[in-house]
Amino acid sequence: NERDLFRMVSGLDGYFSLGDTEFSWDLFYVYGETNNTRVTENDLIEDNFAAAVNSMIDPVSGDAVCVDMTAGSVNAADCVAYNPFGFDQASDEAKDWVSADVTRTDQITQEIIGGSISSDTEQFLVLQGGPIGFAAGFEYREEAYSSITDEFTKSGVLSGAATPDEFGEYDVTEGFVEISLPILAGLPFAEELTLDAAYRTADYSHAGKTDAWKVGLMYAPIDDVRIRATLGEAVRAPNLSEAFSPLSPGFANISDPCDADNIDDDPDRAANCLALGIPAGFEANDNVSIDTLSGGNSELFSETSSSTTVGIVWTPSFVENLSLTVDYYEIEIEDAIISVASQNVIDNCVDATGSLDDLYCSAIDRDPITNDISLVRSGFLNAAALNVSGIESEINYKTSLDSFNLPGDLALKFFVSKLIELEQFEFQDRPDEINVETGEVGDPELQMRMSATYMLDNLTVNWSARSIDSVVTYDVSP
Repeated sequence: NERDLFRMVSGLDGYFSLGDTEFSWDLFYVYGETNNTRVTENDLIEDNFAAAVNSMIDPVSGDAVCVDMTAGSVNAADCVAYNPFGFDQASDEAKDWVSADVTRTDQITQEIIGGSISSDTEQFLVLQGGPIGFAAGFEYREEAYSSITDEFTKSGVLSGAATPDEFGEYDVTEGFVEISLPILAGLPFAEELTLDAAYRTADYSHAGKTDAWKVGLMYAPIDDVRIRATLGEAVRAPNLSEAFSPLSPGFANISDPCDADNIDDDPDRAANCLALGIPAGFEANDNVSIDTLSGGNSELFSETSSSTTVGIVWTPSFVENLSLTVDYYEIEIEDAIISVASQNVIDNCVDATGSLDDLYCSAIDRDPITNDISLVRSGFLNAAALNVSGIESEINYKTSLDSFNLPGDLALKFFVSKLIELEQFEFQDRPDEINVETGEVGDPELQMRMSATYMLDNLTVNWSARSIDSVVTYDVSP
């Protein structure tokens, strides 16, 4: 691979006044471009290879020659006999005739223009805890990508899939406002009470309008203790690949749900397979791979999440540089974008309750005589959901070793995470098909990290350890 990156960042900032109120502002411009050239060497030209190994000894010259000088798909008349027996017995000319390099050229560009303005109400409105702070801003962003494959590869003569060229672009206009309300400060049992809020709206050319917001509260009854909480909703728009990648051919190994061995795996399958015209006792020929077409989906929209966090921070005044935090979090994601696998397309067609699922069944082609699956079309959908909750705690302590008549400083950190719930719904419209991940490989219920760092002038020595709770390799879903 050969990759080049160019990025330019520029900006202006300053101040101005309206009456007695001073405002700060900034404007910025960003442009980035990445170019990448990928070369895959020696991909096989299948027809040429078949013609080259079909060789014989020329009775006149005594050399190996191709039997059929028209059988190749590329420069057939130049066929060179290929010796597949033994190690590296084929000539360089034969190797060149049966193979070719694949070249793909990618480009990604991003252009951003944005600005913000901020101030406070010190000159005309002051709450008991101080003036209200506020900020507002905008951002316009364009993103584009292309992936160009050489014409030879796109012709389909190589053993790899004849991937088409890819193009995609979108733009988004965003605006935001933020406000901070210091309601109380310096009072008995109210050392600080601050309410923060933020709102952002975005208009995507490919995914429509979205909104995100957050409300946060910070309450400190005394200097040593702070209670914090946030409530918000966030969004993620489909990326360029999810929205714009073209349908590309491929292959997949599948298990036909209408096969007699699989028909009882779901209570709806038998009736739905009969509705497809597949007789009882059907034995599928699914021990070979099938053709697939997969790609992006221009009808995708933004996935959304709602989150709640509540925590406490303790910084005891009687122990300098010690802090303890404990936070509870709960996150729910809806309309999550997933790439639907071919097997799931096939299963969802006949596992729907009540009748066939036309959305998925229309993406499947079956042989009209044998009823075997011959092609599956798949791609990205706003289909999934995820629920996760847990508790995290962290202790940080830093001290000078002077009291021990030792040089340097010591920093200690201890982090623990308890996963309470992790539930995935690959298809949110089927809440009974829940995938519980809590305690499985990659998602332990309990994990801890510990570290100690010693610092002396320019010397830093670190020790760290990690503990992960036992996990299982099987599905714990009910």
